[in-house]
Amino acid sequence: MTRLSAEKLTLGYDDRTVVADLDVTVLEGKVTAIVGANACGKSTLLRGLARLLRPRAGTVYLDGRQMASLSTLDVAKVLGLLPQTPVAPDGITVADLVSRGRYPHQGWFRRWTDADDDAVARALDATGTAELLDRPLRQLSGGQRQRVWVAMALAQDTDLLLLDEPTTYLDINHQVELLRLLRKLNAESGRTIVIVMHDLNLACRYCDHIIAMADGSIVAEGAPVDVVTAELIEKVFGLACVVVPDPVAGTPIIVPA
Repeated sequence: MTRLSAEKLTLGYDDRTVVADLDVTVLEGKVTAIVGANACGKSTLLRGLARLLRPRAGTVYLDGRQMASLSTLDVAKVLGLLPQTPVAPDGITVADLVSRGRYPHQGWFRRWTDADDDAVARALDATGTAELLDRPLRQLSGGQRQRVWVAMALAQDTDLLLLDEPTTYLDINHQVELLRLLRKLNAESGRTIVIVMHDLNLACRYCDHIIAMADGSIVAEGAPVDVVTAELIEKVFGLACVVVPDPVAGTPIIVPA
């Protein structure tokens, strides 16, 4: 049984439908990238799977149960989320923000435990943000803030992790470090990870499974080496290209023609 899936899912905003009648299954224990051109429905789909956006039709299932029937706390204990544009209270420090990732695991009286301390410390260490602990979030650079938000999501310590463009604002070195970290988390704990990404070459190298979207529909999915072709890239992005093997990893690399 898959942990997270949706059937006949329709999502949209106001009078505009973005995703219609979509079936999707998140592969358990894998790292999945959702890719596609701007405004194709990638982030909308992720928001629907994370219960940030109420479906107009269809059903999202979490551990075999309709997600709409579960409490927010029950969902937060097993599903972590980093949205595209997270918002924090004014003046909050890095320590306070990352600690908020532990709230779903605390009892009625929000009693802090050694396990909470350990989870926060691991998240800060993994993202290289421990030295920022006492600084206000507003004083950080865009890249630093993004790594702190990732640390908060990691501190939640869930089996399922959904991230919407987590490499935004990061330089290439930190992009690679973050994706290596997510691969390590997946390898060590079997954590299921779904990432909305724009960089196709990084998606091919660091993800097991690709879901390619166009106009609110899934047009292809599978292992990168199986589905990422010049024909698919032209269909999804309108880009003429050549697809060649990565000389290091052997995964596809897209080279514009």
